[in-house]
Amino acid sequence: MNFSDLRAILQYVPQFRGRTFVVALDGAVIESSDFSNILLDLAVLRSLNVKVVLVHGAAAQIAALAHKRSVTLSNSDGIGVTDEATLEVSMDAISRLSNALLQSLTTVRINAATANAIHAHPAGIIRGVDQGFTGTVEKIEAGVLQGFLDQDILPVVPPVGFDSDGQMLRLNSDAIAREVAVALGASKILFVSREALHDLRIGQDRQWDAESASHFVTTHPELPAGMASKLHHGSRATRDGVPRVHLLSSRNPDALLGELFSNEGVGTMIYSDAYQRIRQAAHSDADAIYLLISRAVEDEELIERSRAEILAAIQDYIVLEIDGNIVGTVAVHPHPEGDRAELACLYVKRGHTTRGYGRTLVSAAVERARDIGCKRLFALSTQAAGYLEMQGFARSDNFSLLTADRREKWAENRRNALLLVRDL
Repeated sequence: MNFSDLRAILQYVPQFRGRTFVVALDGAVIESSDFSNILLDLAVLRSLNVKVVLVHGAAAQIAALAHKRSVTLSNSDGIGVTDEATLEVSMDAISRLSNALLQSLTTVRINAATANAIHAHPAGIIRGVDQGFTGTVEKIEAGVLQGFLDQDILPVVPPVGFDSDGQMLRLNSDAIAREVAVALGASKILFVSREALHDLRIGQDRQWDAESASHFVTTHPELPAGMASKLHHGSRATRDGVPRVHLLSSRNPDALLGELFSNEGVGTMIYSDAYQRIRQAAHSDADAIYLLISRAVEDEELIERSRAEILAAIQDYIVLEIDGNIVGTVAVHPHPEGDRAELACLYVKRGHTTRGYGRTLVSAAVERARDIGCKRLFALSTQAAGYLEMQGFARSDNFSLLTADRREKWAENRRNALLLVRDL
């Protein structure tokens, strides 16, 4: 190393000091000879006063234990159905791995503890199939994790959670990493696997915004499931406020430090624009949304909504911020039957309409609808009908998709809005 290299490294130290990083390790990484380098890198980060939360997967260990016990797994990575036999093997493998991790961290003088900080609920029935003991993260006990960090203890978070009845559920570690990072306001997530995305020779880009990463997943079905999962949750994390997500290969002995302390990095980065953020609306946003859409109401682009109406359904709204100012919004109103939702109140402030923000809001609405289990998203539109058709919606005459009161409002306002539908 020369002095210019040292200067380049030191410029990052003040930026990282006191920040929280979530490091997510695949089980295969922990099993490999690469793990010793990862341990040393974690020790370096801690010495620089970076707060680290370690989330680990266990697919490799679960598969190995199942083979030893002659158990056929329903899944090993927390995605898909988890039957009772798979749950039993998974819990044994995860428990052993968590204890081994604590021992390994002790060898590099890192105080660590396993953190039971995840509330979960059963994934339920997805596409007609009961997911069994597979769970979905309901809540992260951020206070528990922060308490460990404040005591200079590294929390180790295993891929399991418990529901309100105390039932243990198998979770996907990539999803946990995202939820933990968002809950703690982390600056980074570092996903470490054995493979590097660019080594798969599928894509050449090394730096993506959230939308590009999400689009890459949907257009490359040949992606390995683990890599697709990391890109998906990485893009979600940046949309939810995590500034940077990094995908690294442990085969590079300088993976963590090389990515963090160099301009070009060694892995793939997903980033959020420092001035752009898309998020769920809060109660305090109701006035801003009302003022934002008032011009569109005057121009008859949108139907009139009172402040009270917006506030009553504020949990349905998504807003797009630029430099802290709301410049766009969209709402996703679930249908009472739960199988569909209405995309409504799509609007981008004048002066921001040629920058792709409308497409970003539609994508966020589609993702929200999918997250709540909807199979269809519909919209009633006049002036934006053509735009929505470019976003995958198609005109329909099936007004039975609407509730009775929604059909009545459609008839009363005499706007002759077109019905557009997109299958999810």
